Amino acid sequence: MLVHAWFVADLGAAAIATIAIAYPVTLLVAALGYGAGIAAASQVARALGAGDRRRADAAAALGFWLSLPAGLAVTAAILVDTPFWLRLLGADAALAEAAAPYTALSTLGTALMLVMIVGGFIVRAQGHARLSGAIMMAGFGLNILLDWVLIRVCGLGTGGAGWAAIGAQLAGAGAYGLHFARARGPGRIRFRWPGGRSAAGLLPEALRLAVPATGSSLLAAFAMALFVEAAAPYGDAAVAAQGIALRLTLVAALPLLGMMAGAQAVLGHAAGAGRRDRLHRALFFVLAAALAYGAAVGGLMLALAGPLVGVFAQDPDTAREGARALTVFAAAFVPVGLQLTAATLFQAIGAPRRAAAVSLAAQGLALIPPLLILPPLMGYTGVLASRVAAEVLADGLGLVLMLAWLAEARRAGLAAAVEGREAVQVPPTHEAAHQGA
Repeated sequence: MLVHAWFVADLGAAAIATIAIAYPVTLLVAALGYGAGIAAASQVARALGAGDRRRADAAAALGFWLSLPAGLAVTAAILVDTPFWLRLLGADAALAEAAAPYTALSTLGTALMLVMIVGGFIVRAQGHARLSGAIMMAGFGLNILLDWVLIRVCGLGTGGAGWAAIGAQLAGAGAYGLHFARARGPGRIRFRWPGGRSAAGLLPEALRLAVPATGSSLLAAFAMALFVEAAAPYGDAAVAAQGIALRLTLVAALPLLGMMAGAQAVLGHAAGAGRRDRLHRALFFVLAAALAYGAAVGGLMLALAGPLVGVFAQDPDTAREGARALTVFAAAFVPVGLQLTAATLFQAIGAPRRAAAVSLAAQGLALIPPLLILPPLMGYTGVLASRVAAEVLADGLGLVLMLAWLAEARRAGLAAAVEGREAVQVPPTHEAAHQGA
């Protein structure tokens, strides 16, 4: 998305706004893959930690069964009337019509991205982090090349950005498909509906983990739509500025998200194996590293807000407002490791209610009240201030829940943390591992 914004920057604020307004629609489809991937990674890692490869195999296949049919159905619904969805998410009629072609293409590509999202979660849970990284980096590299060819050489504008995304996502999905088709041994996945004793309880457990994660992503799309709607009265420059600042912040967060993806596999494996010492060491390492990274990178974005936004914004108004927005987003970015680490911990150990509380707060629930209250009182400054308020609330909730879990684990051992009231059900053959035996 950041590369798309850079390549269309010289087409004006309207083109950048088109890229920005399409993002919430893209999230609608991607949310399905994210939820299914989170659930599959948690189940696969804990099953491997407990030494049950049959259950890990069934959990991996279930991740695809949960995401692909639903994702294709949502994609079809969006493609039937793309401008309607854009208007529903806050765009005015003119912007909805202008952004419809790119949005339709990016939505079609996101259906392919479901394979990449779920596949990436599964192979990382299996321990194949290098494969996941290679496929993702190759896909991004291809996206950049296709953007240059289709936008700059062929002059296709935002439509070229949409086709570039489809080409890159098709290549990435194909790479994962080839891996799963050729894999043997522990890496092999049999794509059939999970059944039998080894798969007992998988589907209810997966739904308890996937639905909150998917809901948080859908809520993020709704919150982003409110963000766009709140900024729309201040012109295309304001919408474009927020789009640039948001994408810069998301790129800054990518190393953190990568760390959390790896941490989920380690934490889940330790929980499945009953290794409380390893679970706590990994948690403290990830939390410390995330906070240090947030402070360093947030500080750099604060110091370099103007030059960073200037790379993507040719219009002076967009550049000025973008620097202002990035300064606010960078300040909110500093403690983001608290909420990310908390959500990752609870997803990994199979505590869906606490994971849902942090994820839903971080992705929208903490943003919506400030966004409804502050802009009428403070104008555009209130729109930006809403972001800071939301991040502070979500980070505070994540910290409180982590401290409560640590206290609970210290009192009752790992079994209480994983097998408490909200915990998932596991077959009797795996109870010993989950109870720390």
